[in-house]
Amino acid sequence: MNTVEDLNRTGYRFEPSEYFSAGWKLLSKHFGPLVGMTLLFLIIGIVISSIPVVSSFSNLISLILTAGYYIFLFNSRTNKNDAKDFFGGFRFVVDIILHRLVVLLFLLPFILLLFLVGFPFLELFQVITQAITPEEFGAIIAAEIGENFGVFFLCVFLVALAGLYLEISYLFTLPLIVTGKMKFWEAMETSRKIVGQRFFGFFFSLLIFGFILVIGVVVTCGLGVLIALPVYACVVFCAYEAIFKPHDDLGLSELDEFGNTPSDVNSESEL
Repeated sequence: MNTVEDLNRTGYRFEPSEYFSAGWKLLSKHFGPLVGMTLLFLIIGIVISSIPVVSSFSNLISLILTAGYYIFLFNSRTNKNDAKDFFGGFRFVVDIILHRLVVLLFLLPFILLLFLVGFPFLELFQVITQAITPEEFGAIIAAEIGENFGVFFLCVFLVALAGLYLEISYLFTLPLIVTGKMKFWEAMETSRKIVGQRFFGFFFSLLIFGFILVIGVVVTCGLGVLIALPVYACVVFCAYEAIFKPHDDLGLSELDEFGNTPSDVNSESEL
């Protein structure tokens, strides 16, 4: 596997068209399992969203399930892939949760700024004490936004810009955690440094790719999401594979359905 030092020293070729082409071929090769599990994940997401309290963790569970795509695709290169791979992300649940928490912490200052600019805290207290009705409170919020529209729009723009920067910078964090066997912070920093070398290339490529996927989903009345989600994972994986070359490290060439390497299994059996 190429390290950050290797990539900083030698650089890497950024070929988005090759990533897209390889991703589509990878989806075509494993079309049944990828689309079938995507449908299952969507059903799981709908069920979870309908359960009180548990629904609050639906995005996190979706992220853990998404990690399973990368384990499946990684193992497919050595023909050791299995349907159980799709749930292998749960083995790395701690690092995935910590990764998401850190991203939220980075966004917190921007979100707080948005609230401070456009949120009437005094009127909220009046709603709690029943001095005004929720309907009146809603009208006050709308009026506040109208009066400070420019500043409010700027804050929303900053939150969106920060979120976009973080999502692109940490594009490879999940595959680095589940196939590179890195801890969450090492994976995040590795992804950030490598993506940062070609940040605007990634930005515009993902913008165009995302636009195409959205159009496809809209045109197919939502059914295209069964293709959009796995093809996105395949493209990201192919980019990760081309840049980091994870299979160059023989010790990481065989992950089982739960993300174990053979050495992990042997060490556990000895215990």
